Amino acid sequence: MNGEIYLTLQEVMELEEKTSAALRMQILRGKLNAIKIETGIKCGFEYRIPLSELSDLAKKKYFAEQKTISALDIEEITGVKTIKNISLEQLTAAQREDAYFWDQVLKDWKAFTSEKPKARTEMTKQFVENFNESNDRKISVRTLYDKNKLYKECGVAGLADGRMNHEKKGHRIDEQIWSVFTQWYLDENKPSLSYLYTILEEWIRKENLSIKMPSEATFRRAVDQIPVPVIKYFREGNKVFEDECLPYIVRIYEKITSNEYWSSDYHTLDMMVRDDLTGEVYRPHIVTWIDIRSRKVLAMRMRRNSDSDGQILAFRDAAIKFGLPDNAYLDNGREYLVHDFGGRGKRKTDEKANYGTAMLERLNIRMVNAKVRNGKAKVIERSFKQVSAEFSKLFITYCGNRPENRPERHNDVLKKIDNIPLASEVLKDLTTYIEGIYNQRESEASGLEGLTPNQCYAKNLITKRAITSDQANIMLLRSEKMQSVCREGVFVNVGKKKVWFFDAEFASNHMKSKVIVRFDPDNLESVRVYDEHEVFMAVLDRMPEGGYEGAADTEAIKFVSAEKRKVTRAVKNFVENQREIMEAPDLRDIVMSIARENIERENINYEASVLDVSFQKELEKETLLKSAVGGEPIVDFNKMINNAKKSKGD
Repeated sequence: MNGEIYLTLQEVMELEEKTSAALRMQILRGKLNAIKIETGIKCGFEYRIPLSELSDLAKKKYFAEQKTISALDIEEITGVKTIKNISLEQLTAAQREDAYFWDQVLKDWKAFTSEKPKARTEMTKQFVENFNESNDRKISVRTLYDKNKLYKECGVAGLADGRMNHEKKGHRIDEQIWSVFTQWYLDENKPSLSYLYTILEEWIRKENLSIKMPSEATFRRAVDQIPVPVIKYFREGNKVFEDECLPYIVRIYEKITSNEYWSSDYHTLDMMVRDDLTGEVYRPHIVTWIDIRSRKVLAMRMRRNSDSDGQILAFRDAAIKFGLPDNAYLDNGREYLVHDFGGRGKRKTDEKANYGTAMLERLNIRMVNAKVRNGKAKVIERSFKQVSAEFSKLFITYCGNRPENRPERHNDVLKKIDNIPLASEVLKDLTTYIEGIYNQRESEASGLEGLTPNQCYAKNLITKRAITSDQANIMLLRSEKMQSVCREGVFVNVGKKKVWFFDAEFASNHMKSKVIVRFDPDNLESVRVYDEHEVFMAVLDRMPEGGYEGAADTEAIKFVSAEKRKVTRAVKNFVENQREIMEAPDLRDIVMSIARENIERENINYEASVLDVSFQKELEKETLLKSAVGGEPIVDFNKMINNAKKSKGD
């Protein structure tokens, strides 16, 4: 079963705490892999489930149980005298030879005693004497009878010496102290066996336990018999356990073609370089894209840090030169799950996420993600190890992949600036190395069959999804999240800084419109702008930036002033353009004309059908009342009106 650990359905039920029906349903639906073992009873088979199919919690439970190996198991480890319930195939070659020896002795003994069956005891003694006289290996009557009994119970395999060999003699380890020892030993801190043996002796003495302590060698033999997966899991950790003990898919390279699968990853070179402009010394990061079928390096970029720009630039270089892949096999690194390349999960479910279509989606490339922390699944990581081992060691600034591998001269080398190669020189040499050495080296690796990566790539290139420069402009540019056009134009984030791109006419016509900005990280002189439906709108140039002094500030002021005039002119032109279509009449004249027409046209009667004079009568009463009590004299309103008419000559 290829070294895999298989468990019964009952064992899995206990570990996963699930019912038999639930597990069988998972198996039938293909959610849980299992094999069938023929039994010849009832349904005729039983399920056996690989340990690797279980949940992490179930695996921990299983290996926790393996910590307590019973005393009977240790008895077998350290030397029982017989082997029972075992087949010849499970014996060592020496044990099988011993079993065959005793099988022949028993046959000879039975043939010798068959001549006088009634005198079997005397004949047996005679047989033993004759055998010992003619053979270097001696036997006894008691051993002969014991072996005959074992043969009847266990067959030929039972005749073998139960000890693995006579040099591995030892005492039985008490179950209690073995339990304590294994709990100490099976720990990621990796305590040494000798140290634990000493502590165990002191513990037994301190507790006054009447237990006979076997030798340290006995413990070493016992530890050697602990299953390797148990050792790896508890002393090395889960990752080592999964990488070295659990099965993995063997990649059949012959079944895929060139450009069917590409893969990419970052790696830090084990050397120091010097920045061409600033002189800063650092370890460079390289990102490459390779074709998995041929392991050919298609494109490479060298960067200060592992960033998304580098891998996208390298991808574009490869795509323009070699066409597009069908699939991209990548890890879950942040450099690949950026919104505009591989895309984040929420972009597909959140309608308000304001992301444009991811690059791989625009190119119709399926992204396949490797299992987390599973370096074995990515062939590119093995390629990086080769590059680091060969190329980095060509330079005096080689620093090793870890401190203990660092050359003793390293610090002295870095003290002389001339010892440190420029980044541009290293990039040039690395490109030459990849093209002239790595891609042209014959290999017997799986799928290459003695060909070089270049030869294998060419041989298996069936179709090529070529891409034009126009398509590259649309498909291979990075995208910013959707943004609104503002007075400064549109921007691209470069680190923590915003770089602005502006055009007066565009800004005035599309102020506050939602747009997507796409750009080339290698050339930030201009960007391409698309609307929210990803329809191309315009190319905008970069806006110069100013500080507080110097020529750059002057130029920026000139540019901004000019652009302000452009914006003003564009706004004014908008109205002028409309005036050219038709001269608008004076708005005031139109409004007043409409008002006069409305007044003349209005003919409304405000007379009511019922006239209410109660208020006037109440007023007259109040006046009379005031006069009666010595108030103001009564006012005769009718007389006042008539007098007023007479004075005007009416």
